[in-house]
Amino acid sequence: MKEFTKIDISDGVSIVYAETDKFKTNEIAISFLTPLTAEYASANALLFNLLSRTTKAYPTVSDLNRRLAHLYGAKADAYVSKLGENQSLTLLMSSLADRFAIDGESISDDSFSLLLDMLFDPSLDENGDFAESDIKREKKLLCEKLNAEFNEKRIYSLRKLEAMMFEGEPYAINRYGTGEMINALDSKALNDAYNSLLSHSKIQITVVGNVDIDRITREAKSRFANVKRDYKPPVKAVFKPFADGVKDKRECIDVEQGKLVIGLRVNREDNFVGAPDIRLFCDIFGGGPYSKLFNNVREKMSLCYYCSARFDRRKSCIIIQCGCEEENMDKAIAEIQNQLDSIKRGEISDEFKAAQMAISDLILSVRDDSLALCNWYMNQITDADILSPAESSQQNRDVTAEEVLKCSELLSLDSIFRLVPNKED
Repeated sequence: MKEFTKIDISDGVSIVYAETDKFKTNEIAISFLTPLTAEYASANALLFNLLSRTTKAYPTVSDLNRRLAHLYGAKADAYVSKLGENQSLTLLMSSLADRFAIDGESISDDSFSLLLDMLFDPSLDENGDFAESDIKREKKLLCEKLNAEFNEKRIYSLRKLEAMMFEGEPYAINRYGTGEMINALDSKALNDAYNSLLSHSKIQITVVGNVDIDRITREAKSRFANVKRDYKPPVKAVFKPFADGVKDKRECIDVEQGKLVIGLRVNREDNFVGAPDIRLFCDIFGGGPYSKLFNNVREKMSLCYYCSARFDRRKSCIIIQCGCEEENMDKAIAEIQNQLDSIKRGEISDEFKAAQMAISDLILSVRDDSLALCNWYMNQITDADILSPAESSQQNRDVTAEEVLKCSELLSLDSIFRLVPNKED
């Protein structure tokens, strides 16, 4: 049986439906994909948080929460992420599966209608603007999210590496924008962002569970028929095949444990579905407990408290994150390079099968959780071709050791960021 169905609603608007009876809940998400820009990043993020709190019919947070409680404890939330040079904005509704309704009502239909009301009928004042009190509340909450990234030094170090490595590129922009941009927002900026998103974005409605998909499709078509669309496809990620030179930055701050973050360019543009060979290479290099970096840099040489690598296929890069004392950072960098060289020499026999099995298991495990499966399809909104977990797992199993070894030749060191503790003279 096909794991998902894609239904086109209008230009740049589609439904991805993964039908299953495995879960007690249904997940329905409406995701917008728009270019990541300094001008709109904060406005978009604040806007979606606003939309998730109230509607015209339920103008306060308490009103909406009472409505959600009547829908058997449904939950609504907003998510903001960046995918390559694009910002992804999502309204998500989790609700009890229809078969558990006491009186036979369709919880999924009512939940989807409420989700559409959040999007199309927001709570506005008599002038058609978002209420100043609501904007003030969401500004505070969004600034707290930004501050949380600063307080979590692992995330802070990663953001600093991204800003340095991708300077001048949209990807360097934080998904929430900046505190200054957040605090400068007003209702006009939010209205502009709202109209731009509805008109220009790629929009994907992701549905996981067992619902009356024909009814949901009809309602989606009806609501979007009133939107004047001028669809603009997602922007292509900036591709830089080689590093011009190595940027090495050190920052002193009040922190107990040093952080070392390393950025590597990958000389292959994302023109292949799934990137299974580089994904497998990265897992062998710095993924699970069988990986080169874990076993050698962390365990055998004790140079790091943690050491892992992550591949971003949209930006064609690999980011290595380490918890590391300052005096061990140069040693760790040298050993990381040594482990990369060992892969180039073909020394992956112990790690290859373990990584291949682990990735396949991890991919297939998303089918065991409704939200994870919804995220799986949501995160492919940038892609022309969508893969099911089974298809992606098969891709992974088809990768050969020779293909992995070729990937090791594609890397070049671009940036190093060191976060080190302040020390008294």
